[in-house]
Amino acid sequence: MSKPIRDVDIVTANGKKASVSAVLDTGSFYTIIREDCLPRGAAVEKLKVKEKFGTARRGGGKLVATGVVYLKMRLEGHWINGEVRVSPMLGSDMLIGAGLMQTWDITIKNRNGSTTIHIGHDMNDPDIQAVE
Repeated sequence: MSKPIRDVDIVTANGKKASVSAVLDTGSFYTIIREDCLPRGAAVEKLKVKEKFGTARRGGGKLVATGVVYLKMRLEGHWINGEVRVSPMLGSDMLIGAGLMQTWDITIKNRNGSTTIHIGHDMNDPDIQAVE
């Protein structure tokens, strides 16, 4: 099964906007964006201690996260949000990991060679907006 790639609109905490191509990857827990894909002036919190991750690359590849950014994301017409690791070395624009997919009840369905993305929750859902 291949990992689906979708266009995603992103908005940073300080209102900067961009569009990126994101791989939905259930094999990664973290959501990661390549540093040069963030809009100019994005509010990135630099990590004092860089986070190091292994990759599926043959021979044991490594990926380093240097910061964290809070993003609102529009995926398949639905608005979601979350904390995203920032890496200068990511091979794709963005990788949406299983942690964010679980938070927003995102599932990937493959049927007869066709891949669809189902998003169970969205920032506009009344249950998400209510504070009791």
